[in-house]
Amino acid sequence: MRMLLLSLLAFFFFFISAQAQQDSVKRSVLSAYPLVYYLPETGLGFGGGGVYTFRLTGESNESRPSQVQTALSYTLKNQILLYLYGEFYKNDQKIWVRPELGFYRYTYDFFGVGNELPLDYIESFNVTFPRIRVNAQYLVLPDFYSGVRYWFDDYNITKTEEGSILNRGLATGSEGGIISGLGWVNTFDNRDNVFFPTKGYFVEAVAFWNQEAFGSDFNFNRYTIDAVTYLSSARRPRQVLALNLYAGLSAGEVPFNELQFLGGSRQARGYYLGRFRDKNMLLAQAEYRFPLFWRLGMTVFGSYGGVAPSFSAMKIQNYRWNAGAGLRFLINKKEGVNVRADLGFGEGATNFYLTIGEAF
Repeated sequence: MRMLLLSLLAFFFFFISAQAQQDSVKRSVLSAYPLVYYLPETGLGFGGGGVYTFRLTGESNESRPSQVQTALSYTLKNQILLYLYGEFYKNDQKIWVRPELGFYRYTYDFFGVGNELPLDYIESFNVTFPRIRVNAQYLVLPDFYSGVRYWFDDYNITKTEEGSILNRGLATGSEGGIISGLGWVNTFDNRDNVFFPTKGYFVEAVAFWNQEAFGSDFNFNRYTIDAVTYLSSARRPRQVLALNLYAGLSAGEVPFNELQFLGGSRQARGYYLGRFRDKNMLLAQAEYRFPLFWRLGMTVFGSYGGVAPSFSAMKIQNYRWNAGAGLRFLINKKEGVNVRADLGFGEGATNFYLTIGEAF
């Protein structure tokens, strides 16, 4: 599997260089940067990365540029992340392809499945996995793309705690396994800016079928919808109210690492990623973003949501709230890219996040 991953990486780079080799210097930009971040799941991480921005052969200078991002990082929790992501536009943005390749060595905390375990239950496990993900979509209506998705993870659990849920095989996927599935993905996107939207909508609806017929060790289906709207006024365009509604439904033999996750740096900040997990999830989020002075800005945010084995089992007492605030530092004025520092609070949880880009 590692040889397959390396071969795909090599092919990926060859494809990019072949497509961009006829472009002039003005049509392509290569940037390198140091990488420093902090997440509850990783602790302090550092490394390096790069971004190559270009237009494929035959694309006009007015078309949205394609890009390739790569990063290699190490965390103080002895984790390794190798990441390669691409975003390619062809035929005046009618074709939109997003491939991702990666290799990860992680240590995660696991709190069990559902809402029945005590809130202080926690165990840890080590895992390594290569990852392949590809979205290929076509513009079928103005601002509306439709297409296919393929996801592959080879989840290899290398260490568990003696007597824990995973060690005793009490959760589906306790021994790891291959995730391999196809999906149908539909995206509506009329945001005015990808990195810091001030108006517009982003809505993505996905149906994903993970089956043994596709090479998976599990049979399950997942259906999600992620909808975001951005509101601002003409007088104060940098003051933005972002509203997000997420719903996820899963059915079948879902391994614990593929359940719906509440928590993390993008959903219900303050809770550890996967602090609450189950087959189904509902979550509503809101964030108010506003400038302070110079390149500094600030946000306040909150969310309310929960997980359950089915939507009929959703109970108000199992819904979790979170709230928090954050600072923003604008590192790219032209594109509106911010460094994000957030402090989130939940029920008995407090976590800090330092990364790049908005949560949603």
